[in-house]
Amino acid sequence: MTGYRELSHDLLVETLSRLPVKSLMRFRCVSKSWFSLLKDPNFIYKHLNRDDNMRLMVRVTYENYDVKDPFNDLITCFFLIPDKTLTDLHFQDLEAEMKDHNPLGPCDGIFCFFENENIYLWNVSMNEYRIVTKRKARLPCNTSIYCYNFGLGLDPTTNDFKLVLILTLYDGKRLSVHDLLPVAIYNFSTNSWRDLEGLFQMGHYYGSDSTDNVYLNGYCYWVASGHNSYNASILSFSMSDEVFEEIKGPNFPQITTYDESEMTSWRIGIYDGSLSLLYSEESGHSFSLWMMKGGFWTKHLSFGPFMEAYQPLGFWRNGEFFLESSDNRLVLYDSRYEEIRDLEITGIWFSVNILKESLIRL
Repeated sequence: MTGYRELSHDLLVETLSRLPVKSLMRFRCVSKSWFSLLKDPNFIYKHLNRDDNMRLMVRVTYENYDVKDPFNDLITCFFLIPDKTLTDLHFQDLEAEMKDHNPLGPCDGIFCFFENENIYLWNVSMNEYRIVTKRKARLPCNTSIYCYNFGLGLDPTTNDFKLVLILTLYDGKRLSVHDLLPVAIYNFSTNSWRDLEGLFQMGHYYGSDSTDNVYLNGYCYWVASGHNSYNASILSFSMSDEVFEEIKGPNFPQITTYDESEMTSWRIGIYDGSLSLLYSEESGHSFSLWMMKGGFWTKHLSFGPFMEAYQPLGFWRNGEFFLESSDNRLVLYDSRYEEIRDLEITGIWFSVNILKESLIRL
């Protein structure tokens, strides 16, 4: 071959989908056809969903022993480990970007910040921002906003990206979480908000735990949390039909002890292209992976028991999972080789997020 023009289209797409975002941003200038390809939502999600397009981002809180003020003795750090193999644990500090913010995400490589009357979207890989005027929701009487949650994904019918904003409300009269959830949709193409007709009624509330939402094949999914935390329930939202549906989780054993109820029992994720739940059993000494196949939950694998108790934190590549030890260490478990690797990250509280390099333009 004498030039790229002799490459078949399929081979060109496959080759470009393996490259980092920074390279692809430069290649937009090669030709009009390449420019169009790199804007195509189908190519964007092909690139986004590659198994090697994953980086570990950690948010850790630890005690600052140099500060004597008991109300200001905690430090929270955000950092990214660029090495996708996690062999080199040197990290990139994101503190400057995250300072004074409580971000939601990342969802498909996009962070969401709330500040004053605005919402900020940030694509980490492209270092692009978009300021979105905050939607002023019409709230029922005696209610206030308890927390936010959001989802980001592609409407496969219109090829338009959408931001879904869910508000969990607090009922000041009942002194409890309100059953109705106002929902607003932001369309990237029209740069506009609109309220979803009516209020979604749900007997659970959806906290702002950004590790518990995923996008897959035109649907956003969130794990429901509420008073009956042992009953796994998932909220799905169709980006095309803009309809919510509650999906019952697998039939997990009921939590009976206080120690178990204080632990995070499951995490939602994508495993082998399917919606999945990683569930903690036997007070965190064993785990099971459940996959949604054909509308039914199937137990795919189990691992453990371990001498030490762990909490599920997130999915890595197939067969690998992030866990938090009882003494607050971050470890990576490889179910294929039945090995636990200590990542040498500790703190009094931390969370992990999988950051994907994203071509979604803001």
